[in-house]
Amino acid sequence: MASLDHLGTIVTDLAAGAARWERLGFRLSPLSRQRGRMPGRDADGPWATANRCAIFRHGYLELIGIVDAAAFNPWTKFLARFEGLHLLALRVPDADAAYAELSARTATLNAPVQRERKLDVDGVEATMRFRNIFSRDESYPEGRYIVLEHQTPEYLWQPRYLAHPNGALALEAALVCADDAHAQAVRLESIVGRAPSEGAHGTLVFHPPQGGTIELHGLAAFEARYGWRPQALPAFAGVEVRFTDRAQAAKLMGENGIPVEKRGDEWFVAPQHTNGFILRMSQ
Repeated sequence: MASLDHLGTIVTDLAAGAARWERLGFRLSPLSRQRGRMPGRDADGPWATANRCAIFRHGYLELIGIVDAAAFNPWTKFLARFEGLHLLALRVPDADAAYAELSARTATLNAPVQRERKLDVDGVEATMRFRNIFSRDESYPEGRYIVLEHQTPEYLWQPRYLAHPNGALALEAALVCADDAHAQAVRLESIVGRAPSEGAHGTLVFHPPQGGTIELHGLAAFEARYGWRPQALPAFAGVEVRFTDRAQAAKLMGENGIPVEKRGDEWFVAPQHTNGFILRMSQ
């Protein structure tokens, strides 16, 4: 039983990307080097990239960027496409059980792999562990899906990371934009395991069983709604974050030089201020 867990943004300059999110009022976790398999080596090792995260009470946003250009970078092909959202993750209680269920309806996912990352826990380095199912990139042009089991969630959801100056509380939705909505809907249904319902503005809305939503937008409607089109299609194009008080969040952003666009009840921040995606604000 899955829920929307996080979306991941990939940028070239991690420090610059983090500064943008901090101007939005997000409190970020400390830098954590990414690790994994590398060509020509059997054991895992440090990659070129590290991450910092904006952790909410429900879900989070992950920012990935280069910290050692000489090391192996598994995200090169994603950066060549554009800087922005490339990862969409669903959380499950048991990755192996989820893989058995997913494999019954699609052959486009890799078997679960064990992953780990070092991070600070109350001043002491600890090892965060998780078990991931990755989609096969050739089958999903919009980006990479991850179905993951958090094995040490207390290390990521530390209370000190949950208090954001902008009052962010939860990741509510992922926004997907496609020029071929039918093909995109088929791919999303293979991951979520549920058919979509019809939403506002002609969207199709997928509801993971345990929470969160994934909205599928056609290109014309998305561009008309937000005044922006992704650099390549299909794409993970935006997120919705819920705030304690979005007016106060917008005020803070404005004081930091970031305009919040308001179209009726829909408020959002444009991609040039977010590291390449629409940030829709709700409360």
